[in-house]
Amino acid sequence: MSITNLFPIPVGWYQHDEGLTESEKKFLLTQDEKPNEGNTTSHYRYLLRDKKLSNLNQWIDECVEKYFDEVYKPKMDVELYTTQSWVNYTKKGQWHHKHRHPNSFVSGVYYVQAEEMKDKIFFFHPKVYHQLRVTPPRDWNLYNSESWWFGVKTGSLVLFPSSLEHWVAPVEADQTRVSLSFNTFLKGYVGDDDSLTGLHLGGDATPKNMLKPKKEPGPGKAGGVDSKKMETVDIDSL
Repeated sequence: MSITNLFPIPVGWYQHDEGLTESEKKFLLTQDEKPNEGNTTSHYRYLLRDKKLSNLNQWIDECVEKYFDEVYKPKMDVELYTTQSWVNYTKKGQWHHKHRHPNSFVSGVYYVQAEEMKDKIFFFHPKVYHQLRVTPPRDWNLYNSESWWFGVKTGSLVLFPSSLEHWVAPVEADQTRVSLSFNTFLKGYVGDDDSLTGLHLGGDATPKNMLKPKKEPGPGKAGGVDSKKMETVDIDSL
């Protein structure tokens, strides 16, 4: 017998072997905080743009690029870029509420400080059918579970679709769990003009079939359209 894991949800894991420098870690651990539901977060929401984190930002960009290419195999000239990024501080007994990340394509969490045997991240099945439930099972697996958790440790990076719901259970460790979260969005060209799904999201990529004649030949003019009359459509002017 063979069972196919059809339409799986891609959750990517990466380990930052070099780790953070003392100055990078201090920068992330000492941000001004603001209240959040269950824990606190940094006031500043664009931390990966700071020059102090340029090396970490470069490594995260490389991981995001690998994830995006492996999962989506884009044919067009399109990539992901980081939008917002912030730090979460979760002390013993605190938690991070169940949530998704709207206005984002792929989200990620980098663990600045985490205790491997005690800290976890939980994900929730997006399409659970509740009318019939064959429970309890002999064993939980990826097919019969409504949620799934992973242990995390310092230096781990997890990437996942932003629509995937997740949360952090109350922290058991004595030390504060510190994580850097971020969102991404698409830049470039997606879809296809011929199927009327073309979408230009910035960047330098302009599909060839978006070139059009500036002016049709007048009566009595021989030949086709003068190449000098060709221009690229300015997307912003449409």
